[in-house]
Amino acid sequence: MSADSGSRELISVVVPSFNQGRWINECLHSLFAQADANLEVIVIDGGSTDSTLAVLEHWRPRLAACISEPDRGQAHAIAKGFALARGELLSWLNSDDMHLPWTIRAWRSAFSRDPSREMLHGNRIIMDASARVIGYRLLPGHSRFWLNRFPWTHQETAVWRRDLYQRVGGIDESLQFAMDYDLFARFFDAGRCAHCDEFLGVFRWHEQSKSATVQATVGAEEMRTVRQRRGVPDYARVHPLRMAMTSAVRVVTRVHTMRAHRVPKCLTATGFEVAQLWDKTPHVLRG
Repeated sequence: MSADSGSRELISVVVPSFNQGRWINECLHSLFAQADANLEVIVIDGGSTDSTLAVLEHWRPRLAACISEPDRGQAHAIAKGFALARGELLSWLNSDDMHLPWTIRAWRSAFSRDPSREMLHGNRIIMDASARVIGYRLLPGHSRFWLNRFPWTHQETAVWRRDLYQRVGGIDESLQFAMDYDLFARFFDAGRCAHCDEFLGVFRWHEQSKSATVQATVGAEEMRTVRQRRGVPDYARVHPLRMAMTSAVRVVTRVHTMRAHRVPKCLTATGFEVAQLWDKTPHVLRG
């Protein structure tokens, strides 16, 4: 593989969706507005009954595939999407989340610098239901030890090679919440994975999200199951480690957001609209 071949590889992004018509247009805009010629976007909708289908009709000419039918949940939808994907680099973006103007460019740059890399993940901006920034989450680097124990990896920022995905057996369709935690833990054990110290995705916190509705119930149980599968001690047995990791993330986040960033006057505060990041990045084409 040549040093710059990563910049030309087809990237496949799967967008699982169900009744999120309020946000899926922003999600798809954040992908296509990056104007990447070697990007394919696949939408797998679970048979939405809200405005989702009308939004998808608008984007359908630009989608590599668009399916709307009942499924067995989010993990099943993601697996269906990856089965259709043609790219050598794979990712998924939930339909209420967003990419940033430089996400795909940063991915390509990282894989070009190190073609042997198999998985990359980065830092997260957190927005509310109205796409206003309410916080940040930064990791102090990549550590298989820490990230196999705590679900800190930011799913919307992650991209990986098809070979790695196939090597670990793909996504576990039986999981409804912790499918990313489980998949990434297997990636970290089997592949060459790295953290990129850039904001690469925007996670939306809202009252209908799984993080708000089932994290403390189904989510907690599934994460416990994943840890048990991997022989990782439960939180109660590693409480000091958990607190240390939490403190490190908070300190790194605070220090980082006090520094100057590539987008002036935005990534040092909260309360602004994510759309401002696109306005302040004129070299990226808008949808």
